[in-house]
Amino acid sequence: MKGLNPVLAGGLVLLSCLGCRALFSQAAPANGDRTISGTVLNAKTGLPLEGATVSLGNPKAHKGPEQTQTNREGRFSFSQLADGKYTLRATRRGYINAGFEEHPGGFFTSVVTGEGLVTTGLKLMLEPQSVLFGTVTDDSGDPVPQARISLYRLDPSGTGKMIHASGASCDGAGNYEIARLAPGGYYLSLSATPWYATHPERRDSQGHASEQTRRSPLDVAYAVTYYPDTTDAGSAEPIVLAGGERLRVNLTLHPVPAVHVSLQVPTPGPGQPMMFPQLRQDVFGSTEYLSVAPSYIIQNDGPGAGTYTVDIAGVAPGRYELDLRNGRGEQNRSMSLDATSDRMNVDISQMQSLVDVTGKIEAAGESGLPNGLNLSLAPQQGSDRYGARVEADGSFHIEQVRPGTYEVQASGAGSAQSLSHLTATGGSVTGRILKVGGEPVTLTARVAEITASISGFVMLGDKPVSGVLVVLAPAGVSAAQETCRGYQSDSDGSFEFDHVPAGQYTVAAIQDGFALEWAHAEALARYLAKGVAVTVPPHSKEIALKEPVAAQAR
Repeated sequence: MKGLNPVLAGGLVLLSCLGCRALFSQAAPANGDRTISGTVLNAKTGLPLEGATVSLGNPKAHKGPEQTQTNREGRFSFSQLADGKYTLRATRRGYINAGFEEHPGGFFTSVVTGEGLVTTGLKLMLEPQSVLFGTVTDDSGDPVPQARISLYRLDPSGTGKMIHASGASCDGAGNYEIARLAPGGYYLSLSATPWYATHPERRDSQGHASEQTRRSPLDVAYAVTYYPDTTDAGSAEPIVLAGGERLRVNLTLHPVPAVHVSLQVPTPGPGQPMMFPQLRQDVFGSTEYLSVAPSYIIQNDGPGAGTYTVDIAGVAPGRYELDLRNGRGEQNRSMSLDATSDRMNVDISQMQSLVDVTGKIEAAGESGLPNGLNLSLAPQQGSDRYGARVEADGSFHIEQVRPGTYEVQASGAGSAQSLSHLTATGGSVTGRILKVGGEPVTLTARVAEITASISGFVMLGDKPVSGVLVVLAPAGVSAAQETCRGYQSDSDGSFEFDHVPAGQYTVAAIQDGFALEWAHAEALARYLAKGVAVTVPPHSKEIALKEPVAAQAR
């Protein structure tokens, strides 16, 4: 956060939120005589930026934004505006697009026009884009062509998880370049296949797979490597980029003896697709399919055997998730695999079957189910998200779900939906959190359109403040599991959460709070203790808080 600006002229003191709303609701003339103006600046140097495009939008006007270009002094101005709330954004080639007082996660301050509100002299800061580049070589110093570099960063939405940010592939000389990066810390993963590697199937004189058969010296692989030079994601270190920096980072891959993973799979019957294994690996908390495809050797085990053997070669030692799929891409079984020995034989009977989640959704009111209703399972850990369309009779069928913990979510065409009264057989439910084990799950729930909103003002002492993180946290036993919602207070100190399901909540405001892992209530306990409690009854509309929310220091 770049500072909190007073937003009232003349030193006016507000004694309550009711006073706030009364003052800010004074109407301008019908044709509008308000002005929003300011300067676009280089966030690194503080110098004005000529030729930046500034966009002014009014979310309630149902039309495209107005645009203007900054002059030589970086200035812009929009005039003849009516009272209301406006979004203000700037773009320029070579810089990261940004809104007014923007923070990571896409949060920015909306500008509110009205009597006594400061809307001129605003400063929009644009960070110069950064570039990461370098060369990938192996131990011999030779370049590694087609190596894949992926960048991750902490989720700016306060979840504490790592998310994919960008990536690139090396050219034939092992060079890479990743441009248009925002300043900040990035974690890097690197994967590739040695161009010279060969993975012959090792069999004895009778043709059977053999661990004793001599290994080829070229039967090697590269393990997924993390910056600075480790194969352990937990030991990775961030690469910190300053705004406008062009940073060279050279990387080295180390060939290691490859692991062969073998499994016997039932021969399919007439018209049935073959089962096919695939490997996934944990990368910064999410399991992802290997970006470098290993070699597959498939051999029929002979007449009457009823099986065929799949040998997955060219795999670096490590921990993987092994999926067994058929030719239609459907997952059938899964297991964790610690591939450390030279050759591993997998007993597929030990693999865990994936399960279906089926059930029925009922409408909470008399209006019936909304059009285009979809049900989804959002994982608490990892990236395996599942979903299905809800039929007209309320039934749904989600196929091949991995065991794990999920938040059950509903969405309709053009409307927000809330689920309640969740029950499950074959799994367990706490609030909207479903735990899936090894048995098929039957789930029932009620759905209702979300119509409620919560609005209020953030105060620091006796003045409203902009640019503050406002958190809406659900109360109750599942608060630590359900995701909180965030808002950045507008230029008049106001905030509004729309589409809020019925329930009990706490609203808290935190200065410089965007660097916190604020998306879960358990990480905000000391702030929520001083927040404002609010109840959202079923079928409620607009809820305006009668008292201000005090901005707390981080």
